[in-house]
Amino acid sequence: MSAYTIEVATSATPLFFLMIDSTGHIAGKTGLSPTVTLSKNGATFASPAGSVTEIANGWYQVAGNATDTATLGPLMLHATGSGADPCDV
Repeated sequence: MSAYTIEVATSATPLFFLMIDSTGHIAGKTGLSPTVTLSKNGATFASPAGSVTEIANGWYQVAGNATDTATLGPLMLHATGSGADPCDV
């Protein structure tokens, strides 16, 4: 997945990510409770303030939260889930 722009300190934009099934490495993996961590501008990864929910077809989102987007610079997301390939955005 490629990067996209998010406003600084906004709760208007959720963080989207796709979890892929680790068996075939193609199809989206549903029914997960992914563990998500965020790194703000190169800082140590930490749990997000926004809640993580499934959208559909292997797509998930971290709810928009001003705390998660409060730092100017790159925002990196790392997600893992049982039976899924790790996801990095």
